[in-house]
Amino acid sequence: MRKKSYLVAVVVFLCVSSVIAQDDGEKLIKKALEGRQMLVKMDLPAVDTGIVMVLDDTNVSFEQATYQKLLKEYGVGIAKGTRVRITGVRVSNRGIELDLDGGGSPQRDWLVGNVKLVPPTPLGKSDHELDIEQRLQNETQPTMITYYRNELELERQERLAQDLRNQESYQRMTTLRSKYIEENRKNWGSKVIVSIHSRKQTVMMRDMVKSLAQYVELLPRETTTTK
Repeated sequence: MRKKSYLVAVVVFLCVSSVIAQDDGEKLIKKALEGRQMLVKMDLPAVDTGIVMVLDDTNVSFEQATYQKLLKEYGVGIAKGTRVRITGVRVSNRGIELDLDGGGSPQRDWLVGNVKLVPPTPLGKSDHELDIEQRLQNETQPTMITYYRNELELERQERLAQDLRNQESYQRMTTLRSKYIEENRKNWGSKVIVSIHSRKQTVMMRDMVKSLAQYVELLPRETTTTK
């Protein structure tokens, strides 16, 4: 099995056998799909990372571990059974990207005071603490040994206290981030990416749509009535 280029993905959607420029093909794909409605048959996470649907002829699969991780971190942006609109279509090196009701929130690291929000690691020993340890090893006088031990304990306690403050600060920011996601994810939508793998030279659009329908079903075009 070999992975087809995404130029072939363009050809697939257009259901033609002739090769066309990707830019022109993407425009035609957008015209064909953008604004259409889909029925979502699985919960989709509220993040623009997207769920990659791998289409291997008629078989469709996606990474369950990644899917569950995104749901856990970002929550459900589009619930199972929801009708959504395709608000954006693009062809990228990942496949054919379909933005659903906005496309999801950007997945990015939070910055607090220009510092990346990551779990803090325990502080290392300061130069002063290391110096005291060295002096204690070489000291022979009982009074100075007691003095250095007390100093060393004070340094250690201060280091541990700073570790605790760092953990508390991180937890506060993590709570704020989770609250922000909880309050806003319903407005973000989600994304599905169709990655095409096939032995065939062309895959008919109707076959692809039929295969994907178990997860996301493309609905008929809406008809407009004129008075």
